[in-house]
Amino acid sequence: MKLHKGSVGIGLIVFGLLFGANTHQEFPAGETIIRMFGGPVRSHGGLYYAAVAGIFLVIAGFVLASLHYRKTPWIRFKLFLFIMGLTALYPLVTEQLMVFLKWNATGPDAVEYISRESTCSYDGDEDGGEMNCTVKVNNYGANTERVSLSPGNVYEFHFKPETLEAPPHSQKTYDITFKAPGNEDAGMSGDIEAPEFVIEVLK
Repeated sequence: MKLHKGSVGIGLIVFGLLFGANTHQEFPAGETIIRMFGGPVRSHGGLYYAAVAGIFLVIAGFVLASLHYRKTPWIRFKLFLFIMGLTALYPLVTEQLMVFLKWNATGPDAVEYISRESTCSYDGDEDGGEMNCTVKVNNYGANTERVSLSPGNVYEFHFKPETLEAPPHSQKTYDITFKAPGNEDAGMSGDIEAPEFVIEVLK
């Protein structure tokens, strides 16, 4: 069957988005593919190859599809909505895909911290530090897992790890308060989007 420019264009758009758009872990699948083949992820000047390749494929596909379907009313606007919709849904799809791929996983392989859906607010002075966090931790596996989260040092305050229990096949958010000893030489307050934690699955 002969492919026409419209089909090739739509295919390039989809492949470009799958290659260059962020997954639920805030990096594109293209980065994983590049690393798998031993290639550099960025140039010396900071150019991010996966994103550039994805954008190039999407633009090429957009041009081909809009030329082929040029008689269709509002085709460029419809293609734009298609690109925006797929970009928005892609992280949700990749997260749910993990449920099937890791259904019987155990231990560290089963647990994943979702930074893009986590936030923290913190406050500290000479009396002590406190960080109130809402964190999302997925347990794709069949067993309940005990998970330790450690924020480490935040503005010269060393916060102690806290532990949660993630039920089997769960995708939950948890409200956790981390404590730190006081520091008379430092004071802090603020918010953190997508906070970083050291994650350990306890036996």
